[in-house]
Amino acid sequence: MEMSSKKVYEILKNKGVASIYHANTVITSCQFLRNRSLLSRGTINRKGMYQTPQISDKNDRKFGIWFDVFTDSVDIHQRAKRANLYGPVLFVLDSELIKKTYTGKIWVTKLNPIKWLGRRYKERWFTSAEDLEENFVLGDFNQMIVFRHCGGELPFKDYLLEIILDNPKLESNHIDYYSMAYGALKLAMTEGRIDVRIKKRKCPIKCTCLDEYKTNISNTKQMFIPKI
Repeated sequence: MEMSSKKVYEILKNKGVASIYHANTVITSCQFLRNRSLLSRGTINRKGMYQTPQISDKNDRKFGIWFDVFTDSVDIHQRAKRANLYGPVLFVLDSELIKKTYTGKIWVTKLNPIKWLGRRYKERWFTSAEDLEENFVLGDFNQMIVFRHCGGELPFKDYLLEIILDNPKLESNHIDYYSMAYGALKLAMTEGRIDVRIKKRKCPIKCTCLDEYKTNISNTKQMFIPKI
């Protein structure tokens, strides 16, 4: 259920949410930087731009969230000690962006939409400010902050704090993936007139991301290579 952006901001701030996060692949992240906005899956598709396919695309269309922008309340890679399934590029945004969103209302999921099939409305979404205040748990990966009815675009130029980029420690044609991704992101930032730090990720102890990247090279290429 939609809630006022100011109320959502106040509740989440009291819960410890200082930043919000969005993870994606290098090629899709470059589209964001060129447009100085997080873009919904539907928006990129409508504009004829390329984006890396996601397993959730079918559900997003089915449940009417294809044009919504999703963010997390925590850095999932850091917290779960594994690679983020959505990609190695993490946009870190000031949570002030929540209350500055005048083009639409803020919704918060109770479950990741990939788990929505057969679930009731109140199992999918927080239904009121009281529900959010009582049941939101910082670090629950199912609970995502969703910018709905925002035209499919969330301008972030004044709120993007930094970008964190994974280093898989792999090479393709003698070029390491991190350098290739870093260069593509910097070029896209130049085109979008964005100037923020790209920080190399420092993984927590016992993080499994390097093993994951090395185990599935095909998926890793899709995550890091900046062109099709």
